[in-house]
Amino acid sequence: MTPTLREILHMYLRQKRHDFHWQQIFLTVYFGGLYVAVLLAFYFGAREELAAHPVPAAVVIFVPLAAITVQISDLLMKLFWRRSPVEMDDYLRTRPVSPRDWARFVLIDTSQGFLQWMLALVLGVAALLFLPWWSAVLLLVLTYSVSMVNALFQNCWRRAPGNEYTLPLVFGYLFWTGVMWALAIAGLIWVAMKAEGLDTLLEAADPSAQALPFATYTFSISAALLAVNVLACVLLHHYFIRMKNHNEESHAPVSARARNLGDASLWSIEWVQLLRSKRLRVSFIAIAVIFLLNTYMQQQPTIQSDFGGVNLMLLFGIAFPSIILAQWVLGIEANFFSGIWTKPWPLEGILRRKYLFFCAICGMMAVLILPCVVWMGMSFWMWFCTLLFGCGVFVLPFMATCLYSSRMDLFSSAFFNYQGGNKQLNFFSFIMFIPMGIYFGAYYLLPMLYAHLLVGGLGLLGLALHRPYIHWISNIWHRRRYEIMERWLTE
Repeated sequence: MTPTLREILHMYLRQKRHDFHWQQIFLTVYFGGLYVAVLLAFYFGAREELAAHPVPAAVVIFVPLAAITVQISDLLMKLFWRRSPVEMDDYLRTRPVSPRDWARFVLIDTSQGFLQWMLALVLGVAALLFLPWWSAVLLLVLTYSVSMVNALFQNCWRRAPGNEYTLPLVFGYLFWTGVMWALAIAGLIWVAMKAEGLDTLLEAADPSAQALPFATYTFSISAALLAVNVLACVLLHHYFIRMKNHNEESHAPVSARARNLGDASLWSIEWVQLLRSKRLRVSFIAIAVIFLLNTYMQQQPTIQSDFGGVNLMLLFGIAFPSIILAQWVLGIEANFFSGIWTKPWPLEGILRRKYLFFCAICGMMAVLILPCVVWMGMSFWMWFCTLLFGCGVFVLPFMATCLYSSRMDLFSSAFFNYQGGNKQLNFFSFIMFIPMGIYFGAYYLLPMLYAHLLVGGLGLLGLALHRPYIHWISNIWHRRRYEIMERWLTE
């Protein structure tokens, strides 16, 4: 370890100690204990069944395949939640830090990250209850190696300045994926041919018999997969070392004109702040996934009959992700309001574009629910009227929360985080029960045609009146602007 790398690690550990919060330990222990408790409850509940029908020894041959099946989910999880350093800060660029030392630091930071170990530990602990201990350890190591390749690929992707660097990454990643699956599937085919079929192998294998033949196969194919993953990690690490970002390129293009205010619109800023802010991004994705799944489950015929054929989750699936963002409204702008109100952007224009942004989010969620209309028998008019109602009645009242918005931390964790909230916002959130009652009462009590007319008509009325409503809200805000800005300064 070079002195430069040692100094970087020392600074890194000091920053980690400074940013440490006991809340992180509590959340990790809480969710880890919850997972172990659920797993043990399932194990003890199925113990009698396992005693009557033990797990065949041949099941260990699926360990390599189980390790590589987490590839896509692990990659998506890292793309949404992992934010590790890939570029030096400006104060480090002025010091003699070589690309090799910086790449080693990034490798160390990547290898010990929580997201690197999470899926590996989850699968390893689960396998430890049902499989031999050596196969659980092997599954943990293989899963970690797959996760490590995904993390190094993400590091290179984030550092790559253009297509000349990203295209080799894409083709290399696809080649690595094909090699992994080819090795695992070829091994299963070979075992199946020797046993005249996997079904025969699993049924004929005595659980109490010696598992040496299966262990030999599992170790062989796992060693091959581990060698491929280690080779991929080495290549990605060296690729990261040789890669130069746009600031280091000697032939970096020079902009022909300065960026002016018209290049960044209020519309694009809304999308940028959603994608870049960790707190908003995680909350939005979590709520969207939860209510999409609930919407599809609620469309099942047995569940529909319990509620008179009304999909109780449809309104939430379309409009609730927008509500999560609309409850803050100006909570993001409160971080840099001194600069915003020096620009020629009136508050009414900001609120109006925010409302259109929330309506666009509702439209995106409605498109994701459209398969329920095509394949699961949902009424098209219920889907369409719910979209209108969500935009015009469910989301629109929350634009008034701009009067109570507090400064929110954009890059803190979204879980168990109430920073930026206040009692006015908590009280105002109860207003959502009024449109909820109208919506569910209409579809539960009225004939379907009249319910469509009522729900859709109210939605169209809200869309038609959103301009005067936002104008009224902005006038109230301007009358209180000094009080609001003084509160933001003290937060």
